[in-house]
Amino acid sequence: MRFTHLLLALVLVLACSQVKRLTSADRLGPDDKLQYLILASLNPNAGVQYLSEPTAAARSAYSSWFWRNSQFVAGKDTAAQKLYWQRALEAKNFFGTIDLMNDERVKTYIRYGPPHREAYQPKPVQHETLRIVVNPAEIWTYENLGRQFDFVKTGTAYKLVGESRFGPNIIAPSLEQVDFSQPAPEPAAQPIPLDLKFALIRLEQHNDTVEVELHYGIPQNQLAQIPTGNLLPLIHIYMEFKPHTNSSPVSRCLWVTPGITPDSSDNRLAVAREVFHLHADVYTVSVQAISSEGSAECTQTGKLNLLDYVKKAQPISDIVFCSLADSTFQAVQFERLGWRRLVPMIVPKVRSGQTFYLLYELYNLGLDQEAWHRAEARYEIIEQTTRQFAIVPTPAKFISGPGSEAVVVERVHTMDLRPGDYLLVARIHDLEKKRDISLTARFRIVPR
Repeated sequence: MRFTHLLLALVLVLACSQVKRLTSADRLGPDDKLQYLILASLNPNAGVQYLSEPTAAARSAYSSWFWRNSQFVAGKDTAAQKLYWQRALEAKNFFGTIDLMNDERVKTYIRYGPPHREAYQPKPVQHETLRIVVNPAEIWTYENLGRQFDFVKTGTAYKLVGESRFGPNIIAPSLEQVDFSQPAPEPAAQPIPLDLKFALIRLEQHNDTVEVELHYGIPQNQLAQIPTGNLLPLIHIYMEFKPHTNSSPVSRCLWVTPGITPDSSDNRLAVAREVFHLHADVYTVSVQAISSEGSAECTQTGKLNLLDYVKKAQPISDIVFCSLADSTFQAVQFERLGWRRLVPMIVPKVRSGQTFYLLYELYNLGLDQEAWHRAEARYEIIEQTTRQFAIVPTPAKFISGPGSEAVVVERVHTMDLRPGDYLLVARIHDLEKKRDISLTARFRIVPR
C-alpha cells in the first residue's frame, strides 16, 4: 500500500511539473547551439540546413557559406557577425538558462536586439468559485522598427503568440474622399455585390444633439475585382439618417477611392470615417456604395437610438475598436484627439494573438481644486460561452487632465486567448465624484 501511494505521488508530480521539450538542436555543443540560433533567427531555412549537417566540420562550412552570401553582412565585414554573436550570448544569459533552444525570446533578441520590455507576472485570480491561473507574459516593443512581439510562458519556455506593426512603414487600407462632380450611377442589371460594413458610434451630447461617427468599409479584395482598367476604382457613398418623427432626413453623399492599390489577396476592410451631429431621435440608417460604372453595389441598413442615449445623459461614449493607433500621419480623417492616426476597425474581429485598441470618451467628470479630473480604468474580458474571465496584460490605467472630459485610448493584447466570442467590460472609477462608470462591448477572436 505504501508503494502504491509513493507511485501515485510520483505520477502526480510528473504530471504537474514543467517538462522541457528536447529537440535535435539540444544535441549540439554550446557554440554550435548559439550559431544555430543566430542562423535560425535570421533565416529559418538556414537554421534547418545547419541542423541537418552531419558533422561539426560540415556545419562550420555551411555557416561560413551563409555569412559570405548573407544579406545581413556586407561583403567581408565581420562586425555584423560579432554583433549577432554578442546578442546570442546576452540572450543565453538573459532568457536561455532554463530552456535555451525552445524559448522564442532568444531568437527575437538575436534578430532585433534589446527591446523595450514589459513583463507581467500575474497571480492566480480568485473570482467567486472560479480560480484562474494566469501564465506570465511579456510584451517587447521596438519603436524604431515599428514592431511589437507578445510572448506567453508555456511550460519552461516563452512562446511567441502575437506580433503587430505600427509606424511609417505601415499604411492602413482606407477609402479617401476625392473631388468627382458626377451623380451616382444606376446599378448594372447584375452588379458585383460588395460586402459593405458600417458601424455607428455615439459620442458627446450637447443638449438634445449628439455627435455620431459613421465608420464604413469595403474589403480590399472586392475593390480589386471592380473593373477599372489600370485606374483605382471610384466609389459613390450615400449615407442617410431617416428619423422616426416627421423631421427631415439627414443625408450626405461623396466619392471615395482606395488610399492604396487594393490587394486581391487581402480581405481587410478599406475604411473611412464621417462625423454627424444629430438631434435626439430614433433613426433608420442606410449606407449605399456603388462603383462609378454601376458594376458593383451594396446597400446596408441599421438602427440608431439617440433618445435613450440623451435621456440617460451617458457619462461615457460608445467604445470604438481600432486596428491601429500611433503617431504616424496617414490621412486627415484618422487624426483625432491628439493622435496622428486612429484607424477604426468597424467589425470588432481580430485574429488570435492580434493587438487592437480601444477608444472612448468620458463626460461630466468631477474636478479637483485645480479643475483637473482624476479617474482610474480597469478592464475585464469574459468568454461569452463559458462566462470565464480571461486575464490579459492590460493593467489599470490612471486618467487625469484639465476639464470634465477625458479621452482614453487603450491597447489590448489578446495574447493566447482561444478563438471565440468575448465581452469586454471597461470599469471606470471617478476619484473626485466617487462614482463608478461601466461600459461593455463585444468582440470576436478568430484563428490565425
